[in-house]
Parts: sequence; structure tokens; C-alpha cells
Amino acid sequence: MGIIRKILHYFNLLSLDVVLGAMAGMLFFSDLLDVDIPSLAYFLLGMAVWSIYTWDHLMDARSALDMPQSLRHQFHQKYFRFLLPLVFSCILIGCVLLFISVELKFLLTPGIVLGAVIVVWMGSLKIAGAKVSWLKEISTALIYVLGISLAPFARLDFDLVDQNFYIFAFIYFLAALVNLLMLSYLDAEEDQKDGFGSVLVLIPKAGLKNIITLLGVVGIGMLVILAIFLPSFYHVHSVILGLILGYHLILFFSKNQDKDQVRRKSEASFLLPFVLLLF
Repeated sequence: MGIIRKILHYFNLLSLDVVLGAMAGMLFFSDLLDVDIPSLAYFLLGMAVWSIYTWDHLMDARSALDMPQSLRHQFHQKYFRFLLPLVFSCILIGCVLLFISVELKFLLTPGIVLGAVIVVWMGSLKIAGAKVSWLKEISTALIYVLGISLAPFARLDFDLVDQNFYIFAFIYFLAALVNLLMLSYLDAEEDQKDGFGSVLVLIPKAGLKNIITLLGVVGIGMLVILAIFLPSFYHVHSVILGLILGYHLILFFSKNQDKDQVRRKSEASFLLPFVLLLF
């Protein structure tokens, strides 16, 4: 394995590509609402996303029935004692920054509220176990979009928030949900062997494939309508989301990609909002 490929491999195992994708998502919504977000807020978001994803992978790796099937869970099981303190350190640093930073004062109340909701909700899902595991993908997609849009939304008074924000937030949620459902579809056999729950406890694989297709097509259809009726300012945002959703569908139906390639490429597509830095 070449050095670059090896770096990218561990970058993906550590969910650092997801972290960058979340930062790109915050840029997307800050550009959409035309607000300036302090750099520290991006750093805080990155730590929060990494902590949530890594915590989830660590708990899954620990609860696996035997040696986990996926490389990601094997990695988190092997380095459990190193990664868990790192997660707690990130949470502690993030809390300190949120409380002491003047730049982040506008995020204090909404950040605490959202953080509390995430902890209670995800904790409830873990306690409830497999019978509600079908909510995992929906919950994760919703929390992801709430997280990346929180700072841009909180930067404005509620009355000043562009109403189109909610439409784009919903389509972003569809994109995140399509991504998570695709990964659940691809990991179905491994998750079953490891005893992990997913939406597949409720829907058979054939039905899930149809849902993924439907959600992708609905999202793209909504973006086409938005491109027709909204001012040109929003066209770049529509194109970015359209490319993300379209690329997911292409990867999903591709027969020349293994599931690890699909995972890496689909998660990398969420970096597309960084092109807004060029405008």
C-alpha cells in the first residue's frame, strides 16, 4: 500500500473525512444565509463530529459478538484504550471553548440544548437496543444536519432567517440519509454477523434499495424545481447538493466499485461545498 493510499485509509478509518465534510456543510449553510462564522466554530464542530462518530464506532466495536467484520470496527476495537480517552478529551476541550470563548457566545445556549438532546436521544436508542435500531440512520442524518447548520442559523435572529434555508436543510438531510442508508445496505451481512441493528430490521434489502433510489430522485427533483424558481444566487447551492445526491446514486448502482470504495467516495462527496470558497 503506497504511503498516500495508507494515509487516506487511516484518514477514513478515523472518520476525518466525515469531519471535513461536516465543516464543508457548515460553510454551505453560512454561504446560504450570508453570515460569517468564526474559525473557532469550525474547529468546535470538527471535534464534536469526530467525538460522536468515534464514540459510536467504539461502542459498536465493543458490543460486537466476536471479532468485528469491518476494518473500521476492528481498528476501533484494537485501539479502544487510546481512542476513548481522546474522545473524552475532545469533549472536555469543546465544552471549555464553548463556555470561555467570546467568539462562540452566540452558540452557547443552542449548543448546550442540541448537545443535551443528542446525548439523551442517542442514549435512549442504545438502551432500547435492536427494536429501535431502524431509527439510527434517520437520527444520525437529522443530528448531522442540525449540527452543521446550527452556527449559521444561530448567527441570525429567527425572523431574519431566509425561508429557503429550511428547504435546503431538508434536502441536505435527504443527502445525509441516502449516504447512511447506502452504507447500511452495503454492510448488511457484516452488521448481521456482528449483531448490529440498522434500518434492515424493519425493511428488507430490496425495499431499502427502492427507498434509497426514491429519496435520491426526490431530492434531485426538488433541486431542479428550486433551480427554476429561485434567484440565481441559489443555483450554486442547488448544483452542489444535486452533485452529491447524483454521485451517491451513481456509486450505489455501480458494479465496478467495492463497498470500501463506495464508502470513501460517497463520504468524500460531502467535501463539495468547499468549492464555495472560490466564489
